[in-house]
Amino acid sequence: MKAVQRAAQRSRGFTLVEVMIVIAIVAILAAISYPSYLGFVRKGWRTEARSALMQQMQQQERNYTVTGQYTRYQGESGDGGAGGKYVVESGNCEGQGSIDRCIRLTATPKAGFSDPELGALWVDSMGDKGCNGTAGARCWQ
Repeated sequence: MKAVQRAAQRSRGFTLVEVMIVIAIVAILAAISYPSYLGFVRKGWRTEARSALMQQMQQQERNYTVTGQYTRYQGESGDGGAGGKYVVESGNCEGQGSIDRCIRLTATPKAGFSDPELGALWVDSMGDKGCNGTAGARCWQ
């Protein structure tokens, strides 16, 4: 009878070793999955930057058709220009001089967000696209 009572008392909770094993397993799973999660999140943010660049370039081309020149621009990516992860700015094309005839739009990551693989993405009115990160071949893929 006493053996049954002792067995019932022992099975009421978890031992410290069992809890530590569960915590270790959860930590290992988190360490494996978190970098993958960040990769997918960054991929979504990059799509936001590309979309913002292409939308603004279309607006610039419409303006060029009407007025014969490009205009300076600065804004944010994202819905309605608020809350995006990138700042979109206009500038001169490399080696082209004035912004009137050729424009380069650049999407730079905002403070608090970094993307070392791609860095800042850019597109210009001559059809060139690129980035200044470490994985330059994957900029627009």
